[in-house]
Amino acid sequence: MSSLNNGSITITAVSNDQYGNQSTSSTVVTKDTTVVSPPAGVYELTSQERTRWGIYNDNSHPIETTNGFNQALQWATSNGYTTFHVLGGTYLIAKGVEDKDHNAQINMVSNMTFLMDSDTVLQKETNKWEQYAIISLSKDIVNVTIKGGTLKGDRYTHDYTYVGPYTSGTHEWGFGIITEGASNVIIDGVNFTDFTGDGVQAGGTTVTGESIDSTNLELGGLDANGNPISQSGKIRTKPYTLSDPAYQNPHFRNIMMWNPEGVSGKYDLYYYRSDGSLIKTDKDQDFNSSFGYSKIPDDAVKWRAVFNATSTANVGVQMMSVAVTENLLIQNCNIGNNRRQGISLVGTDGVKILNNKIHDISGVAPGSGVDLEPGFYPGINTEISGNEFLNNKIHMVLSYGGHAIANNNYFGPDAAFASTSWGGVSASNNTFDNSSFVSSDGSSNITFTNNKLTKSGAVFDGGENIIVDGLVGVDSDISFTQTVENGISASNISLTSSGQDSELHGFAIWGDKPITLSTIYLEGNNGLSGNGLASNVYSNVTFNNTTESRLASGNYNNLIVTNGKINFYPGKVTINQGQFKNSTVILDNDNGYPNVTISSSTFDFDKSVSGNIILVNNATSFSFLNNTINDSVTTSADHPIIQIGRDAWKNSPTQVKGAVIKGNKITSKIKRVGIDTTNGGIGAPPYDIEDNTLINNTLALTSKDINKNNTVT
Repeated sequence: MSSLNNGSITITAVSNDQYGNQSTSSTVVTKDTTVVSPPAGVYELTSQERTRWGIYNDNSHPIETTNGFNQALQWATSNGYTTFHVLGGTYLIAKGVEDKDHNAQINMVSNMTFLMDSDTVLQKETNKWEQYAIISLSKDIVNVTIKGGTLKGDRYTHDYTYVGPYTSGTHEWGFGIITEGASNVIIDGVNFTDFTGDGVQAGGTTVTGESIDSTNLELGGLDANGNPISQSGKIRTKPYTLSDPAYQNPHFRNIMMWNPEGVSGKYDLYYYRSDGSLIKTDKDQDFNSSFGYSKIPDDAVKWRAVFNATSTANVGVQMMSVAVTENLLIQNCNIGNNRRQGISLVGTDGVKILNNKIHDISGVAPGSGVDLEPGFYPGINTEISGNEFLNNKIHMVLSYGGHAIANNNYFGPDAAFASTSWGGVSASNNTFDNSSFVSSDGSSNITFTNNKLTKSGAVFDGGENIIVDGLVGVDSDISFTQTVENGISASNISLTSSGQDSELHGFAIWGDKPITLSTIYLEGNNGLSGNGLASNVYSNVTFNNTTESRLASGNYNNLIVTNGKINFYPGKVTINQGQFKNSTVILDNDNGYPNVTISSSTFDFDKSVSGNIILVNNATSFSFLNNTINDSVTTSADHPIIQIGRDAWKNSPTQVKGAVIKGNKITSKIKRVGIDTTNGGIGAPPYDIEDNTLINNTLALTSKDINKNNTVT
């Protein structure tokens, strides 16, 4: 079309087949050869500019290409450009000559958008190093966006035989992007694949510090105004001046304490103005932890610390100021097929991981889609929302960091979302599909709300301040282990069955401290099991069309059972104000003897019951008090309504050590035995049968039973 003018052009195509038939089709296209200049501030890495810098986009000349990128970025920023546009092609990034070779990576500059076309690939050259990166952001870098394109590692061609002088030969530190203390960073719409380590590692580095030992310590503490006082069991530092030039950068104004020796527990930090007045105190700081990351006030010029120790001798603490990756946004990325992690957060403050696909992460431990595991650095203020996790060894690990938010994520099959953090996790509106949430090692401060489980599980193993609310599960399991008084509270939970799974699911209740559950709905193949405790409280629990379900120990208030059969685990169970419809109760446990009390409850039937309504085969004690049974349907008198012991056990040693059936009203459609104790067995005690009203029923008791004030009609 080179000879045609710009504007609308009609293209007509004529087609003839072998029989002489002809068809015609037309379309209109627009020709526009106007040269569009890049917007102001955008530097285009065109063919001419690639030649200028020695950059190749044909997957060749890695050393020249890597050097060219770094030279071009420095030139672009010094000339006022704010966007560095990398056009399509494959750019080979040098393998380097050593681990963490600064010259074998693209070293980002501040205040720059690194924009890649959709067909732009940054390929790491095959290498043997344990530690490498394609793009690196150091602690001084601020205001960076990395957008589009693909970053690709050398996972399948890598030489894994080399062992570095400071590493162990695992080759788990090959990264797409590494940030070591950078701030205000956006990673948007980037594909990460085939790295020996992580797609993204966001961490920190040290900036400055002080060694604290006996030469700069003295006995005593500090009062509420920061003044020295005599205080047993405390030692304090002499005043330290914030004179290091690094503190002129607000990003570096922080204090952490590492590697304590000769001190115990936590410590306190005090900050002072130039006139000596106290600005603030950060109490109960932790060593080597997210909970020891103290921000230095703007007007502070000095600081002091107070430690727990009885002597200044043999004391050693390292005070460090650090740069952590701060205000990092990772969104709309495809991060997959890496050996170690999708994203590692090992020193961060203010991270958002939004709307990414994170998948196929495995090969070397941990193998997690996202791993918040800061170690000596803080890991605080983290949000992980709207992501899709698929085919990872572990979907997510939240460990040791501060409070994290995980909302509206999809967790695909065969992996877990694991929390071992006492710093806190809020997880809501997530979907677990053949996957699980696991809170272990005493993880605490967890809010788990409005999540959906399908063929999945949720485990809460110990900890405190754990709230589970609004959970919906299908063919799924939930386990609670209560190890702290009032540590776990659970409510508004629904577990149902798809009809495609024959295995029994539901709740398992463990631990040595009481737990409270309320408004629980169980349907199909779901039960409530575990050792439980007699002091546990279960309020408003509903069993609807369930298979035979066993109850764990505890107090059941307003229990509702429809079209089901209830049995019991060993231990003490109390049911008060229950509602049983077309449902029966059996005490039959080969592993122990339950102690069961049912009171002020109703049993109503609008369909026939085959067998007993209440059958007590073994129990340390059974009490049935002030209940109402109304069976207006059953037409067979083959079985008593309430029966102690099986028919065949009449001449066997008793398995029911005690029973009280008192104050009940029992009505049936036909004349039948209402209460039968004749099969209690050899050595059965006198059973207490008192104050019952039996309508259209009879009593079948032994001579030794207590039979008082019963009305039989």
